[in-house]
Amino acid sequence: MAELSFQVFGHNNKHLDIVFCKSGKNLTVSCTCTSNPSEICQHVINILSGATHDIISGNGDDVKKLASWIVGTDVGKAMHHVLDCAKRLENATEDLADARKRLVKALHD
Repeated sequence: MAELSFQVFGHNNKHLDIVFCKSGKNLTVSCTCTSNPSEICQHVINILSGATHDIISGNGDDVKKLASWIVGTDVGKAMHHVLDCAKRLENATEDLADARKRLVKALHD
């Protein structure tokens, strides 16, 4: 079994440990944050999406290795869907802000 560990900054600059384990095509993860165990925390999503800004363990280059682990797996497919949904949400949030501005303008004509 292969393993990649990262230490990241959490809330209030608390150090958190994230460990990814790969066995065959199976990838699992654990994080020491207090997030609901039935959900995925933002710390893990950040690393899966390639972000290295919160990594304090000095092994940010291992994020590229992790990316190679998820190619072609169910984790990779699910992560792609998460990122796609996040982008659509961002666009919808911007559209809503624009619509509100147009409403304000229309109400003040």
